[in-house]
Amino acid sequence: MYELVEEASKVLRTPPQPFDFENRTDAKEIEEKLGEAMDKFGGIGLSANQVGLDARVFVMRTQDGIIAFFNPEITKLSQETDLLKEGCLSFPDIYLMIKRPKVCELKYCDSDGNEHVTMLDGIGARCAQHELDHLNGILFLQRASRMKLERALKSRPKERRKRIEYEQRQALAKYIQEVQSNKDSEHGDGVGSDESDSLPQNAQAS
Repeated sequence: MYELVEEASKVLRTPPQPFDFENRTDAKEIEEKLGEAMDKFGGIGLSANQVGLDARVFVMRTQDGIIAFFNPEITKLSQETDLLKEGCLSFPDIYLMIKRPKVCELKYCDSDGNEHVTMLDGIGARCAQHELDHLNGILFLQRASRMKLERALKSRPKERRKRIEYEQRQALAKYIQEVQSNKDSEHGDGVGSDESDSLPQNAQAS
């Protein structure tokens, strides 16, 4: 499984090399593992250099599933923009209001090396532009004013606490759901159980 590089790593500030389909055979593997890493870390997009790979490719969650964009290039941008809050897996618990074009046209290759052109809008367009910034060695921190960045850094500890509390609640809910699912399965098989519905003594909720 790919792991995120440290936020101070020079890799995040160094544009990766274009993916060479003629001399590389790991496009499918990169597509699969980047997608798995994106799911693991809870993102909607992830660029190769965020996990230390020297390859110009990012993955993004779309209505058709997770898609890999090799050697992507923005060919058109709308004049109309919007201002929305963005976060980044490489800089957890930092959120900034970033202005970006609402629509973009993207040229890219799939993992088989076939070229495509697609039009993206809304969150898809914003995510693609964010990931393209990564592949160009640009951090979303650089898209905000110094005042906004200082404010976000000051709020980082509070955002971290909120995230940890949310993750704990999600983990507890998942555990309860699994316990209930197992009990339903046992009853469905006609197998009785003397165990109580209570959580184990070492389970903690906050």
